[in-house]
Amino acid sequence: MRLFRNLFFRLRALVRPNAMERELQDEFAFHIEMETRKLVAQGHTPAAAAREARSRFGGRASEGERARESWGINVVRDFGADLRHAFRQFKRKPGFSALGILTLALGLGATVGLTGVVRSILIRPLPVTEESRIRVFWAPFEWRGVEFDYLRERVRAFSALAAYSSDATTLRTDAASSVLLMGVTSAELFDVLGAKALMGRTFRSGEDRPGAGPVAVLSYGMWQQELGGDQAIVGKRIVLDGSPTTVIGVMPRGFFFPTPEYRLWRPLDLNPASGQYQGNGWLVLLGRVKPGIADAGVSDDIQALARSLKERFTYPAAWDKTKGASSQTLRESLVGDTRPALLLLLGAGVLLLLMACANVAALLLARTTDRTHEIALRAALGAGRGRLARQIVTESLAFSLMAGAIGLGVAVLGFRVLVSSLPLQNGLGDAVSLDWTAFLSAVALSVVVGLAGAAAPVRDLLLGRLKGLSNERGVRGLARGTGRVHAVLVGGEAAVAVLLIVGAMLLIRSVGRLLEVNLGMDPHGVVAVDVAATGRDLGDADRWRLYREMTAQATQIKGVTSAGLISRLPIRDGGWQGTVNIEGNPELQGDKGPNSLYRIVTPGYFATMGLTVIRGRTIAETDRSGAPRVGLVSQSFASKAWPGRDPLGQRLRAGMTSDTSAITVVGVVGESKVTSITGANPFVLYVPLEQAGAPPDGLIMVLRGGGSLSEIVTPVRRMVHELEPRAAIGRVTTMDQVITGAMSEPLRLRFFLSLFGVLALVLGVVGVYSVVSYSVARRQTEFGVRMALGATPRQVLGQVIGRGLLPVASGTLIGIVAAIALARLAARFLYGVTATDPVSISLAGVALLLSGTVAALVPAWRAARVSPTESLRSE
Repeated sequence: MRLFRNLFFRLRALVRPNAMERELQDEFAFHIEMETRKLVAQGHTPAAAAREARSRFGGRASEGERARESWGINVVRDFGADLRHAFRQFKRKPGFSALGILTLALGLGATVGLTGVVRSILIRPLPVTEESRIRVFWAPFEWRGVEFDYLRERVRAFSALAAYSSDATTLRTDAASSVLLMGVTSAELFDVLGAKALMGRTFRSGEDRPGAGPVAVLSYGMWQQELGGDQAIVGKRIVLDGSPTTVIGVMPRGFFFPTPEYRLWRPLDLNPASGQYQGNGWLVLLGRVKPGIADAGVSDDIQALARSLKERFTYPAAWDKTKGASSQTLRESLVGDTRPALLLLLGAGVLLLLMACANVAALLLARTTDRTHEIALRAALGAGRGRLARQIVTESLAFSLMAGAIGLGVAVLGFRVLVSSLPLQNGLGDAVSLDWTAFLSAVALSVVVGLAGAAAPVRDLLLGRLKGLSNERGVRGLARGTGRVHAVLVGGEAAVAVLLIVGAMLLIRSVGRLLEVNLGMDPHGVVAVDVAATGRDLGDADRWRLYREMTAQATQIKGVTSAGLISRLPIRDGGWQGTVNIEGNPELQGDKGPNSLYRIVTPGYFATMGLTVIRGRTIAETDRSGAPRVGLVSQSFASKAWPGRDPLGQRLRAGMTSDTSAITVVGVVGESKVTSITGANPFVLYVPLEQAGAPPDGLIMVLRGGGSLSEIVTPVRRMVHELEPRAAIGRVTTMDQVITGAMSEPLRLRFFLSLFGVLALVLGVVGVYSVVSYSVARRQTEFGVRMALGATPRQVLGQVIGRGLLPVASGTLIGIVAAIALARLAARFLYGVTATDPVSISLAGVALLLSGTVAALVPAWRAARVSPTESLRSE
């Protein structure tokens, strides 16, 4: 209780100081009055008694100060006084204060925002249980159902094994049909993840096997957005792909797997009698490691599984899963491609913050040095070194905390813009948010920066370099020391600026090389529309009618000049590939057969995409079911399969479909980018839609036209709905957007590093300008004397610029060396440019030196115009 009474007393003294003062004065008056009465009783006159009482009681001021010290709040009151003094100092030089605070706020805001993103993606736990125990097997999206069942009976280090893949489904409501991305999984998936449903349950054993009823688990987002947050949704049926499907569970808010884009999960159909079960691989395998099993045990089990596969299955060389067997953690699997880019940007943000800190430290040091007379006067009036040091630290902390508050505001307000501009794929940006750690980061960084900024002047004070500087000679001596510190800070800024500018230059040149890549097609003016025709109530005849009439009517839309269909959109989509057997070439058959992408197209596809058929013919309207099977191959495919021979008329057999009858090559398509902009082009086999067997559940319609995206898509949506109301439109994009999306990482890295590079130049200019201006102001009398003794303005100008650029040149050289040493960190983000590209490094160095020269020119010009008469008169 005593502790609480003391605490309450101190809080009252802080909150109601006037009341406490009145009580203190009342107490003084009471004690004096009592002493006076006592003396009167002893025979003193009232006047003499009052004088004697006041004498015995002591000086009221000293006694009052002693009483106030007993309250235990002097430190807090002094801190408040120091803060008020600091804000008065800020008001005296608002330009200086605004420049320093905004500079620091910019660096803090960028660092806090990027730290929030990195924490969300790389540090914050995934929405699973004990994520470190979940391992993803090698060869993702290449496993077959038969392999999954074979391995799940043979794992030793894993308590359970699960499989999943990506798919799309059509949700039909009374209003319209929509296409949703979903996960198709084995029944064990949620058990392996350790994820529980918010409502209902997850999958049970057997629900991924023949005979089980259609069920689905919904994401929280789908439950809220598509289904209105129906509290009684569990047990109800929704129509997916035309089939009533029972909702058995809803996952909690914040849960996602494998990415936030997935809206629901349905069981796999692991039917040994189906062709898909035995056919091409399309699954990802993951397992939960048993408790107590170390990484070595996991690796041993993985290798044992690979040996078991070799005993049971025969693999072609292009698909040999018995080689390169390994596993990775779930986080590495989900965000592995994102990690390097985020860390690179965070590192750039930290460098920018270091530059801002160096600038602020230089400004604070200059201001403290300018106040040496004030500090000397306060010391002469009795202020101790500790009290003066506390004042300096308080001002620096106030300065940095104001910058931190503004920086936090910048980070919060611009966070979503920042996230949307980062190279985050697969909807990971939806899982990113700022939390309490952002506030703590801003406060911690602000305190660190404030203490660092106060370190140099406090050191000078404690060593006696500030206290007692009452003459001009002492101040000049200190100024020389301060000038050396300034030079070091500017040199450090220049080194950091060079690193950032080199990175920006490398990305600019790399993106330029990417934009120069020959795509082998003409993407400009092409619109791609995903059309889903899924559902058991849609028969083959319905799909054939939709696809045939869709391409015929699309060319009647205003602005559309040609249209075609394809099963996978170039660059955006991968998958659907397998080995092919080349007839007449035993070295390219069986397990030696080359791997090829398999693409179903209609006759208008090649002209719409601007692809060139360099040999033979394109797909014709006569290439229908019942006619001899034909196909076109890419130029690299033809060169590999029939070197030195005419590919036209050659035959091959594709192993990725149930129809393995021979396909006759009738044309060769020029090389084009199919799966990515960089890297070697894979082999491609194009076959007519009419000869692909059953019509697919979905295709992509590509249209070439001169209208805008909205002008084309609106009538396309209307046309598809009129042709088949049960069909749904999925993604709508332009090929230009697809190209940009494929370059999203280098484009966004270029944007951020260019922004950081520009800011680094600005900070460098501010740093050089402040240092040279400080030097000119301190040496104004010296310049006046020199010019009085015969120095010309040009000589003064050159000397000031030369001395100002010396630390910039030194820092630039150090930065170039550091950029070369750290080149390997940036190598993976570049294309067509080496990380030690001399052009980029040279441009960065020249840009910094030129900006430093411009920054030094203004104060140097001011020095060159100093009037000797005025300088000597002021002296």
